[in-house]
Amino acid sequence: MPVNTQPNGVLSLVVTVVILLICSPNFYAQTLVGGSLYAPAQDQSQSSNKIWLQYQNSFQFKKGMFIDTDFGNIFNTAVSDKRLNIRSVFKYQLTKNLRVGTGMGFFWNYDRPNLLQELRFVQEVNYFKDFGASIMFHDLRVEERIQQSFEDRDDYQTRLRYRFGLQFPTSGPVYFGLYDEVFKNLGAAGTDQPFFAMNRAGLFLGYRTYNFVSLEAHIMVEDIYSKKSGQTDRSMILQLVAKHVI
Repeated sequence: MPVNTQPNGVLSLVVTVVILLICSPNFYAQTLVGGSLYAPAQDQSQSSNKIWLQYQNSFQFKKGMFIDTDFGNIFNTAVSDKRLNIRSVFKYQLTKNLRVGTGMGFFWNYDRPNLLQELRFVQEVNYFKDFGASIMFHDLRVEERIQQSFEDRDDYQTRLRYRFGLQFPTSGPVYFGLYDEVFKNLGAAGTDQPFFAMNRAGLFLGYRTYNFVSLEAHIMVEDIYSKKSGQTDRSMILQLVAKHVI
């Protein structure tokens, strides 16, 4: 049964996203890893900003068993490189608040001189806790990444990801939240590797159009750390997500 979609709800979603886009360069906050969220330090360089389009669905084929699939395409504003991905994860609900999953995904970096392909195996744990209508979530993911390009030899890397976030409701179909995600490369030898490889901090605004469909707009800051160069590549990301429960 569809939720009553009021025009003022759609209007507030659009207005808030525009405000975030305009104000974000002057908005300062601290991330979980101690970096400035929107204020680059002296040793930070601005890399290409990105637009990320994503569709996610969750299919429950048996009680407590799910298949979560996402399709995404990332566009860079300053360069022609793009990334296309499809990923599916089988999940089992252990308790009311805890799910575990395993799956795999394919990633293609194209419109670049050297096509880069990646096969990614995934194991993850999802924990979420309700506080009335508000939700706290923890996502822990281990990824085994096998990358292949036409010029370079195959590369294998294991990466750990942890995300913490909060989601808050409003009186209508609109909800909002914030999160921070850190990335750690495992087994990376040498002193040139930073402790964290990357960090993503973001704010999001969502709108439930129907009981099983919701739309979200995310504003993220992505920092890629390099201990060797002493610089951080910073990107602003606008992510538009459609979520569908099948």
